[in-house]
Amino acid sequence: MSFEADFDNSKSGLGVRPELFSEIEGLETGQASPLGFLEAHSENYFGESIARAKLLRLREDFPISLHGVGLSLGRADKLNLRHLNELKQLVDDVEPFIVSEHLAWSAYSHQHLPDLLPLPLTAQALDIICEHIDQMQNALGRQILVENPSNYLLFDRLQIPEPEFLNAIAQKTGCGLLMDVNNIHVSATNIGRDGVAYINAINSNAIGQYHLAGYTEVEQLSGDTTESVLIDTHNQTVFDPVWALYDHALDVHGARPTLFEWDSDFPEFDVLLKECGKANERLEQRLERGNSPAIPLENAQLNISIDASEGPSLADSQAEFLNDILSLNKGVEQANVEHQHRISIYQNNVFAAIQDYLEEVYPATRGVVGADFFKQMAQVFIQQSPPDQGNIHLYGEGFEGLSSSLQGLEALPYLASLIRYEWALHKSYFSVVSGALDPSSMPQEELLTSAVEFNDSVFIIDSGYPIYEIQRQSLPSFEGEVSIDLNQSQDTLLVYKLGHEVRSLTLDQEQALFIQGIVKNENLLQAIDALQGSISADTLSSTLSLVFDARLLKLAD
Repeated sequence: MSFEADFDNSKSGLGVRPELFSEIEGLETGQASPLGFLEAHSENYFGESIARAKLLRLREDFPISLHGVGLSLGRADKLNLRHLNELKQLVDDVEPFIVSEHLAWSAYSHQHLPDLLPLPLTAQALDIICEHIDQMQNALGRQILVENPSNYLLFDRLQIPEPEFLNAIAQKTGCGLLMDVNNIHVSATNIGRDGVAYINAINSNAIGQYHLAGYTEVEQLSGDTTESVLIDTHNQTVFDPVWALYDHALDVHGARPTLFEWDSDFPEFDVLLKECGKANERLEQRLERGNSPAIPLENAQLNISIDASEGPSLADSQAEFLNDILSLNKGVEQANVEHQHRISIYQNNVFAAIQDYLEEVYPATRGVVGADFFKQMAQVFIQQSPPDQGNIHLYGEGFEGLSSSLQGLEALPYLASLIRYEWALHKSYFSVVSGALDPSSMPQEELLTSAVEFNDSVFIIDSGYPIYEIQRQSLPSFEGEVSIDLNQSQDTLLVYKLGHEVRSLTLDQEQALFIQGIVKNENLLQAIDALQGSISADTLSSTLSLVFDARLLKLAD
């Protein structure tokens, strides 16, 4: 297994995020570009969206690698086939030169948390993750890379050393390894590991990529004292100890495609480019000296003899760990005694990530109830209905139920409608519009009598309140004086996607009757006949034009 490909290893890559699209699009491409490639988090580009379209546009100028965070290779039960199929579609469209995932898990049974949770490195876990890597590689029809994790705790049981575990999965499945140098330093600091020895123990011939990033050092309680813990936050420049480990990795294993990650709290774009430039200088110096690995372990004999029956099953371990997170327990018993309190790190990661996501889905709702109360709503919702998919963009339906169950919201009778409207906007954005009916493709009689239904991007929101203006004037971006009369109007809103743009219209009473008539009846002719005398010919004609021009219909299944 060798990664001495024709890829230009002298230029590092940058993690692409929607916040960086405009800056990256402004770069000169080709020989003058400071970036060798871009890397995208796979799950952010599932479905049909502007973000996916822009990624495909960037693919014309930059090689792309796809980095998954949600498939949960280490889960004790079966992989989510829907997630795997969506990833396959994305891989086919993007044609990335690298596809990667993590030595971690995030899901078990019907719960899926947006964090990379620690995997007990037992023989049972080795068998399971190898099975899942095989399944992923067979589904995609290509080799993947698996990344080493950031560790905040160790489990209270005999485990396979992590470098040996990684070498084993590479040998058993033919996958490659993604060496995250920042994670090596974070883990070494947090659990007392030797980062240099870790790097030396990895099979050079399996390494297909390096990652670099920044961490955040936090002080937290540990019994009666405080301790320093490094958190893998990806919102800082690379620290000197990580650069030193990267230099050592290059000396030992040679140059590989190297990515610099920054995921939130974005600085000026030049800061990111300077970090990539620092990596480029090191890559060029290593390539000038030649690129043969110093410690090839391709034929290393692995000695993994831990009894798979030792300790609790992986399924029981993961069910307990999920419960400890969602229940906000103070400790996790399966960890070493000195690490049990560090369950709080995973709790903070999970709840903060989902709360941030829900704020993006429901910005006007947050504006109405206030940031602190919204955070309380989000925590209750997460504990009652945790995510069940690796694609976080599928999460959030049912949030409106909190508007009637939580004390303090009685004075906001329109809140359920507002939440329902914001969910429709979100779901429409990520919907896949397929089979849209082109009225010019069939005779008029057939068009009127064929069984039809609205496509998956279409939502109809009935509200007893002026919900369109409530939403618009409650957004953080709204400027001006808020002026809403709750008795002024009752809205029926039509939400749909045309191209990659989500649109919403306030329907008058006659338009609403016709749109709802399409929902109730099998075909357009029945909907028209049912409304004879109820709406004007002009309204019928204009609303039909809207339905056809916006491609709202598809043939019924």
